[in-house]
Amino acid sequence: MWEYKIIDSANAAKTGFLRGRTVEQDEAYLNALGEEGWEIIDIDFQMDPTMPGGPTHFHGIAKRAKS
Repeated sequence: MWEYKIIDSANAAKTGFLRGRTVEQDEAYLNALGEEGWEIIDIDFQMDPTMPGGPTHFHGIAKRAKS
């Protein structure tokens, strides 16, 4: 059996210019979920067109085995 979690980059740490998130902060958030046993099965990234290469936002779904 599986359990599912809706993920949102809004849960990643915010710092820096305009209190946004960097790619590195998003990666740290995803890696923390992986440490908890979550596997990302779907994700939709949306780059901020006003900040090329800058902060990103995403939503997705993760799953892990139910204990």
